[in-house]
Amino acid sequence: MPEVTATKKEIWTMGSYSLLTLSIMVGFMYLNQFATSVLEVPTAALATAMLIGKTIDFIVSIFAGAIIEKVKLGNKGKNQEWLSKGRWILAIAIMLEVFPTSGPVWMRLLVMTAAYAVLNSLMNILQTAYYGISAAVAGPNPSNRQAFNINMSRQATVITLITSFIPTLVTVLDFGKWNYFVVATAFMIPMPFALGAVAKLGDGKDIPVGAAGAAHQVTATDMFRALIENKYLLVLFLCHTIQYIGQFLFQGLSAYYWMFVVGNFSLMTVANLVAAVTSFVAAMVMPPIGQKLGKKKAISIGYFLLPVVNFCMGWFGRFGYIYMIAIQSLNTFAMYTYTPFVMLMYMDAAEWHYNKTGKDTRGIAVGLATPPMKIGMALGGTIGLTLLANTGFDTPGVAGSPEWIPKFMTITYWVPACFYLVLAILFVLLYRLSDEEAARCAQENYARAMAEQKKE
Repeated sequence: MPEVTATKKEIWTMGSYSLLTLSIMVGFMYLNQFATSVLEVPTAALATAMLIGKTIDFIVSIFAGAIIEKVKLGNKGKNQEWLSKGRWILAIAIMLEVFPTSGPVWMRLLVMTAAYAVLNSLMNILQTAYYGISAAVAGPNPSNRQAFNINMSRQATVITLITSFIPTLVTVLDFGKWNYFVVATAFMIPMPFALGAVAKLGDGKDIPVGAAGAAHQVTATDMFRALIENKYLLVLFLCHTIQYIGQFLFQGLSAYYWMFVVGNFSLMTVANLVAAVTSFVAAMVMPPIGQKLGKKKAISIGYFLLPVVNFCMGWFGRFGYIYMIAIQSLNTFAMYTYTPFVMLMYMDAAEWHYNKTGKDTRGIAVGLATPPMKIGMALGGTIGLTLLANTGFDTPGVAGSPEWIPKFMTITYWVPACFYLVLAILFVLLYRLSDEEAARCAQENYARAMAEQKKE
């Protein structure tokens, strides 16, 4: 693996993208609570509105890469322009999403849903643009790309610590129905400046729409062809869809563990705080181990650890929450050996396809990392609630009973473990692109791009 050649400024600036996560967390975590308690929207109407918003979000997530490739916002780099201009639209959407709108219910719901749709749709595009800038600034050196992602994951752990106080802030502040808006606005303020700094790094490196390599510019149908023709991208898409189904099945039900198995919901705050501190420590010490193992090997080991950890949580967690917290903490350390490198696998697959075919669909490939999460959110949540209903959860007196707890632990921890096991097996068997081959492709692609720019 070559030495890191990126400057400290570049590494820290690229890592500051984590501030975008901070800016959206109030709405991301507590929008339902805001809608029902502040806007006083009926739950049935809220469910319908969220379905519409998530449908728009999913459609845009599929086309995010193609939008960046085709829509010209200015004369700078295609990714730069979206980050530079999109950050301000995103800032407005963040505030409107939790704005205590007055008027009839339909108006309150319309403002919130529109802001939600714009915010999440734009997030799909900005994430894709960020990784486009990352590739341009890193150049052909894979160590630079890893350094960017590792630093961002470390900064993200600080964000996790900060956001753990959101429930307290929106409760104790003395602004009444404006509490959510005030907290969301305060958390949003650093974001436009961070994205502006990231965009600035692309000066002279990020290619404008229609510039060098125009002969290879993608068409609208290339987005689908990029997925179907790129066998490694297809494997990643399939594997991560399976992973997210299990993940969101677990996340959708895990709060009930503290409510009915432990019997003390407030202890979940303690568990979240321990998780945040553990994540911070793990992000500092574990990524170098993953680097020594190599991206592919680290991810393979991590994926096989996921079902083991979930099985242990499902078994030992029923005997006490201390076991659950301890196992989750150990899992966090294991996760940080590979999580900073997962997105890099999409970039590797895209570099391989570009090198093989001469068709530059790297922006589209990175954009296709988002739809698996959207699919997982929809399917995982639906499967989880269906399984929960089959345990007799809705029958008074059943939830929390000795007969119910083993059923709950099975569906919440062991069913996701089955999804994770399938994920691990498929990844090891089907993803055969080595780190060395991906690095070679990236270097040759970079040389090709430099040659094409000189011809202009």
